[in-house]
Amino acid sequence: MNNNTHLNNNLRVCVIGGGNAAHALAALLPSRGIATNVLASHGDEAERMAKGVAEQGHIVAEFAEHNNPSGTVIGTPDRISAHAADVVPGSDILILPLPSFAYASVLKELKPYLRKGMYIGVTPGQGGFDWVAREVLGDMVDNLVLFAILPMPFNCRITDYGKRVEVQELKSRYRVGVLPASATDKVIALNERLFGATESCGHFLSSTLYPVNAIIHPARLYTLCKDWQPGDILPENPLFYEQMTHAAGELMDALNQELLTIADALTSQGMEDIHVPHIYDFLTRYAYADSSPNLTTFFRTNPGYRGFRCPFKEIPDSNGWEPDFSNRYFTEDIPLGLCIYKGVADIVSVNTPVIDTVIGWAQGHMGKEYILNGTLSGRHVSETNAPQRFGIHTIEQLNR
Repeated sequence: MNNNTHLNNNLRVCVIGGGNAAHALAALLPSRGIATNVLASHGDEAERMAKGVAEQGHIVAEFAEHNNPSGTVIGTPDRISAHAADVVPGSDILILPLPSFAYASVLKELKPYLRKGMYIGVTPGQGGFDWVAREVLGDMVDNLVLFAILPMPFNCRITDYGKRVEVQELKSRYRVGVLPASATDKVIALNERLFGATESCGHFLSSTLYPVNAIIHPARLYTLCKDWQPGDILPENPLFYEQMTHAAGELMDALNQELLTIADALTSQGMEDIHVPHIYDFLTRYAYADSSPNLTTFFRTNPGYRGFRCPFKEIPDSNGWEPDFSNRYFTEDIPLGLCIYKGVADIVSVNTPVIDTVIGWAQGHMGKEYILNGTLSGRHVSETNAPQRFGIHTIEQLNR
């Protein structure tokens, strides 16, 4: 990739995945004149997506009227495949709108087809992507540019697979974490071409520590289910956001305050380019430009968060519900979210009683042991994406 690729009219992007955001990207990017392939290797996603595009001739993304663009956006990917060999070679940029639990398996799939100079962007970018990439790709990472896009560009839902996706929200401002840091200006220019106004979030660790799902989901579920015991029947499955409680908002703030303390400790111990915001500021002043007075009101009223239920499962023949501790709101946001915060806290010697309480509650129901005797040293740390799992135990190792 040459130094001007981000301005090159022949830029080629490969979108990795077949989910909601991948559909939005498969419409939006071609509509902006960007050659776009799609790798959808999970199940029959590629076959279904290609069939939909063939029948309709394109993918429709319907953007809510307050967005820019708004209304109907039409785009046609050049190629959709379940096989990386078909769509990755020749691409300049790979965009991975994926949950963090998918990083390792996807990078293993991509590895044979990566070449020097490729840019690999992940969004929303939490979960220690750079650490996983180093573990999977080894020294190959030194010849790539990795970047995290914050926030996830879209709040969207597929309404007709391979044909139509409804976009409630397209963010207008972004922050990026970049490795190597010397490529930051190029990534900013690239992301502005793809999505919109962009600035750096500093050290790549900043993107890993950004307070999004790992703050939101555990706080809501802990306050809702902290007294639940196996055998208890919950009378309803509430709306996750529209019925957000003040207690959940207060717990988000408490978790985030500990995270800010961790960030301050990193800075005071030599990592000067760490920039971690408070979730309220990030969501209401940056991602959405929302005037809500607090987190509770924001989640109750923001249209981008409508219609989502809690991760509960219905109990047969009971007319009731129980928490589903196998849901990704637990299996991702605890080991690949809060445990990362805890692991970094241990390295910089910051006490985190609130984070510890939530992890301790969740691990008990999940049948895991992440925290032991107040530190992230339980027998299941190897299943987390905490720095300790990757052999990172000092601030010097964090800062490399």
